[in-house]
Amino acid sequence: LPEDKHTHKVHDKAREAGNLAAQLALQWKAISGVVMSGAPEFDPHEMENQTKEDMLQKFDAGMSDLIQNVESVSEEEWNNGEAAMGDAWKDKKGMMAWGFLFDAIHHRGQLSTYLRAMGEKVPAIYGPSADEAN
Repeated sequence: LPEDKHTHKVHDKAREAGNLAAQLALQWKAISGVVMSGAPEFDPHEMENQTKEDMLQKFDAGMSDLIQNVESVSEEEWNNGEAAMGDAWKDKKGMMAWGFLFDAIHHRGQLSTYLRAMGEKVPAIYGPSADEAN
């Protein structure tokens, strides 16, 4: 996502591309919160005005922590530990973690449609991209 296109929106009611990218960078921190404490660690203000460098740093740190956290939690805690996102969602830790992963996959696909609409190349996500062909 080019820095000069972070404010791109595909519609007036749509989110900005940079906001979607920032959520993808922070999603792993949210999942770590679910795994470790039973609640997503997520501050929507962290998605505001992020540079590409900021997002990449947060992605790398969040993913590194998530790998360690998932490896450290017992199977019993994963399958039966309680998790809650306020009153909006209550579930087992593993189920909520999967839910946040699926949310990230959704937003990654959403961002790919933004890239195409802004004239950028769409990377291979689920296989080869038409933009990577000869």
